[in-house]
Amino acid sequence: MQPILADKAFPELVQWADELAALRRDIHAHPELGFETPRTVDLIVKTLKGWGLEHVDPDEVKGGVVVVINGAAPGATVALRADIDALPMPDNSANPWKSQTEMRCHACGHDGHAAWLLGALRYLHEKRASFKGRVVGIFQPAEEIGRGARSVVAAGVLEKYKPLEIYGAHASPVFPKGQIGIQAGPVQASCDFFYITLKGRGAHAARPHTTLDPIPTAALLSESLQTIVSRKVNPIEPAVLSICAVQAGNLRAPNVIPNELQLSGTIRTFNPEVRALIETEMRRMTEHIALAQGLGHEVRIDHLTPPLINSPVCADAAKRVAQRLFGPGCPQPVPMSMAGEDFAEYANRIPGIQTYIGMADETHQAAIHNPKFDFNDEILPLAVCFLSEIARSRLTELTH
Repeated sequence: MQPILADKAFPELVQWADELAALRRDIHAHPELGFETPRTVDLIVKTLKGWGLEHVDPDEVKGGVVVVINGAAPGATVALRADIDALPMPDNSANPWKSQTEMRCHACGHDGHAAWLLGALRYLHEKRASFKGRVVGIFQPAEEIGRGARSVVAAGVLEKYKPLEIYGAHASPVFPKGQIGIQAGPVQASCDFFYITLKGRGAHAARPHTTLDPIPTAALLSESLQTIVSRKVNPIEPAVLSICAVQAGNLRAPNVIPNELQLSGTIRTFNPEVRALIETEMRRMTEHIALAQGLGHEVRIDHLTPPLINSPVCADAAKRVAQRLFGPGCPQPVPMSMAGEDFAEYANRIPGIQTYIGMADETHQAAIHNPKFDFNDEILPLAVCFLSEIARSRLTELTH
């Protein structure tokens, strides 16, 4: 395999390209979900220890691994993070390394993220005499369910190691192969999931007057909820309210009015006040529309991730590294996205940035969360070079 920008990645990393790709494909073939990632964790631990790293702990965070690399002398601490969990969806790719588990797929590039953090930690371990301070590597579970970063924080990892900054990267089919995307400020939206239950009284469809039918009430509610963003939220504020599932009745019993109906969906925004406004309006509308139709109701809103606001200091530091390594035209700005990212849990507490590494080419065009998505292994040496050099350069700048 010929890695992209081989002339600009460090020579050692180019030589590791096939080994890192093999690790990535192994993880891709055996995807694991949420916090239940024992095989992935075991592979990470055995690989790092096989490379001579000693401070590798799979017990600090359920489903994750925390790694410490000490430099030549005491100094500042910076952290590097990669998410490692997969999605509960089919793998429709035609690769030999496609998922071996039904309805599990690395369709978001987390297999590649794990591989490039493995490579970065290996390189930093080998070059540890060249910097002061320490690097903390975080292999994080459960990003796809919005709870993994929160679990790392709750386990006390940031308090224990006290990193001054944290850096992460995400594979991106939006950018061409080898391009780096870096943006200070708002990048990805907050993410909440909602679940609404309308409770009525079912009966034979030929006697609708004896029922409290939740279906027309759900239609009224769905239409009303769409007006929150269009009529309650300031138009200059980005916001999304999407109803993504409606479940009621039985398709094999078309003459039965159901007792209950469930709606579920998601809320996205960048502004905490807008986030609170949408929740308040949702609860108010659901209560009054259900009451007007004589139905009971329940509303559950799961607050998953805050908006991701990248640190300007970290963004400037990452840009300097990208320009030095990869030359003019790199990096590129990143458009705001309404997709969620639980890296925000770290960036809310310490300066941090999520960067984006382009992987699009003729054979890698599927969007993330598409069943035909697969990570582009050619970018692994570039990503390893970029992340490891960010850590090393920042330790030099932060350690006095």
